[in-house]
Amino acid sequence: VQNWGLKNPTGTLAGADKRPIYQATDKMANPGAFVMTNANGGYTFNSTFKLQKTFENGLFLSVAYNYLDAKDVNSIEAEITGDAFAFNPAIGNVNEAKLTNSRYGDNSRFIGILSKNFKYGNGKWATNIGAFYELARGGRFSYTYSGDINNDGSVVNDLLYIPTAAQVSAMNFSSAGQAAAFEAFIQQDDYLSANRGQYAERYGALSPWRAKLDVKITQDYNFNVSAKKKNTIQLSLDILNFGNMLNSDWGLVQAPISVQPIGVSVAGGVPTYTFTGQQTKTFAYDSSLNSRWQAQFGVRYIF
Repeated sequence: VQNWGLKNPTGTLAGADKRPIYQATDKMANPGAFVMTNANGGYTFNSTFKLQKTFENGLFLSVAYNYLDAKDVNSIEAEITGDAFAFNPAIGNVNEAKLTNSRYGDNSRFIGILSKNFKYGNGKWATNIGAFYELARGGRFSYTYSGDINNDGSVVNDLLYIPTAAQVSAMNFSSAGQAAAFEAFIQQDDYLSANRGQYAERYGALSPWRAKLDVKITQDYNFNVSAKKKNTIQLSLDILNFGNMLNSDWGLVQAPISVQPIGVSVAGGVPTYTFTGQQTKTFAYDSSLNSRWQAQFGVRYIF
């Protein structure tokens, strides 16, 4: 998605972050002409390795690992063209199709399945107990400024410049104490602290690993409706995120508190930064159903 109302940026930001910025002469009279075009970049590499075995005693075991490497030029997050442009993190010429990480999909995913089937009562009864375990890491996100640092018209798409400790001290903050608070925030963040002196990558940061255990129990009653036909009544119990039911500290998902931790305003090419210090850590636990256990009951008639 491009904005044909923007020419190439000809200005340069002052300070350690010397990114290109748009001048008034770099904009058409109507700078909101959004166009969808095709690009050659983009690919997905997805591989899965799995071992599984069914034993004669009714035990089933499966272990698998999935690896995903996905690249694109725009992980479109909106159904409106203008929003799709505005939410695409960028540096420099925002109309240039740059191949980087895709937002979607888990980078690594381990799956384990274990189930055991018990048959008794001359085949009339069957109980199956199964467990599904997932350990995965994904949740890609981009660090961007809160504010339009490059003057392209979007306040959500400017990738963060990650300053060194010396550069933080030289940055112009809106009030005293913010430099020290921002430095502390960078130091506690694994991605930011490992990439100082560079621009944050589009969807380069990953959320922490998450783990979940689901359990399913089914009880079958088989009966003959004729000499050649058998029907089944099945009762089932699914417990999603079973570990969280056992312990409220298990099965929790962490997500970034804010992907725009620092604000910025620009006057005459000179940025002024605002870091309130209220955000002292990157991640917090998701309080939605993703971090809660659930149970559901089912009845099936199989004929």
